Amino acid sequence: MYSRKARGRRLLLLAAALPLLTARAHGQPAQQGWKQMTSRQLATACHSAEPAQHGLCVGYVSGIYDLQFAPTPPRGVCPPSDFTPDLLAQVVTAYADTHEDGPAPAAVGQAIVRFFPCTEPHR
Repeated sequence: MYSRKARGRRLLLLAAALPLLTARAHGQPAQQGWKQMTSRQLATACHSAEPAQHGLCVGYVSGIYDLQFAPTPPRGVCPPSDFTPDLLAQVVTAYADTHEDGPAPAAVGQAIVRFFPCTEPHR
């Protein structure tokens, strides 16, 4: 049926959802109003020495990269051949640290565009 890895992910999702399910079962209202992560919040996670927070950072920036730039980056964007999720997290953190706060997905996109321009005239 499911691979061991897929079962593990399903268990993690269930564990994350359990407090919400428990609150509803006991008549407590669920938390309202999901809010998008800001670039400052993302930078805080990226700077963290706590493995879970740093993992959140790397996972977040990797997900945004996958959605916006992979598998083929747009014209004018040329990530290096040694591009890794950790390098991406460093670039995004540097961008967030030097720019005004805003939506985290936009900061990821802007960091990639600004830090990885193509050096060849035609691409």
